[in-house]
Amino acid sequence: MKHLPLFDQIPKLSNSLEIFKKHFFRVRFLAAFNILTVLILGGLSVYAKLNNQGDGVERLFSDPFNFWFPYEGILTGVSEVLWCIPVAICAFSFGVLRQKNPRSRSGIFLFFSALLLGVFFLDDRFRMTLIISQLGISKKLIYLCYGSAVFLYGVKFWRYIKTTPYLPLVAAFLLFAISRFEDMLNLSNQGVHAMLEDGTKLLALLNLALYFWHVCHQEVWRHLQQSEDR
Repeated sequence: MKHLPLFDQIPKLSNSLEIFKKHFFRVRFLAAFNILTVLILGGLSVYAKLNNQGDGVERLFSDPFNFWFPYEGILTGVSEVLWCIPVAICAFSFGVLRQKNPRSRSGIFLFFSALLLGVFFLDDRFRMTLIISQLGISKKLIYLCYGSAVFLYGVKFWRYIKTTPYLPLVAAFLLFAISRFEDMLNLSNQGVHAMLEDGTKLLALLNLALYFWHVCHQEVWRHLQQSEDR
């Protein structure tokens, strides 16, 4: 098979790039997130090169793994996965429901659920409360703000929540409260501390994941049924 000259291949290459660009920009936020990520990674690379901080950048991507204790942190990893489930499915379900009715009660509930749980996940994953407390702001004040946000969330959406099997949701927030309260006690017994802080959080996240999985499934199914009826 004869190879086309380079100049003859340029139009085909140009067409391929146009097709790639068309598909890439079809999802509006895809390009923005990719460009932002490339800029951040590029900035870190330049910083590491100029300041001889290659080891520091490498640590950002190091595996949290202990060869001698491979089970170390396994339940923390499970908790982080469970954190992502309700946030992701609430955000996805909101995107589906808003196509029909942007101001639907269920859609707004799922949007604020994803927002609230997303903030809690970021706080837990990146230790935001711990970092802020090191700046002189009391943990009690931070937890009061979070508690107030949960209270307002419950008051705002209680009429809708009552139409759902809400017991896991209530149990989850109560377990979160126990977990945060134990964090302020600073118990000396490590086993008790782990069970009361991290164990209750894991159970809370399991209840949250199951609750929002059920609610989102019901709402999306109802949306599909209504679309078929039309």
